[in-house]
Amino acid sequence: MTGRVGHLASFLRFLMVGGSFSLGYAVLTTALINFAGAPPLVTSVVVYLVCIPLAFLAQRRFAFGQSSNRRYGLLIYTATQVVCLTFVATIASRFVSYDLLLDTALYLFTAGIAAVASYLICRFIIFRSPPDEAGQ
Repeated sequence: MTGRVGHLASFLRFLMVGGSFSLGYAVLTTALINFAGAPPLVTSVVVYLVCIPLAFLAQRRFAFGQSSNRRYGLLIYTATQVVCLTFVATIASRFVSYDLLLDTALYLFTAGIAAVASYLICRFIIFRSPPDEAGQ
């Protein structure tokens, strides 16, 4: 699939994968902090790091339809996620309230911002189709 329809389909699939991982991250992080008494910064970092390779595989196969790794794709994706992780963990650790609903909203909001940045990098750098495949 090429052109605008193909890009829109990729974007919608990216949102499904990213939304699923963001929701899972937010719920798991909030639960570990509120119900298990886990420290906010460490919990946020560990849960986020666990999500990186799983999300990469899901984005590569489902969102962008690639069956093999592109050169340095996982490395660039990991670097992108580490920058996003730094943002999310910094905000989350500074503003955690220990209120279940407020903390869930906080983690969803920060993970959402990180997801948008990640999509742009995935779309235009990591999973960019070569010109001959895109019909350009």
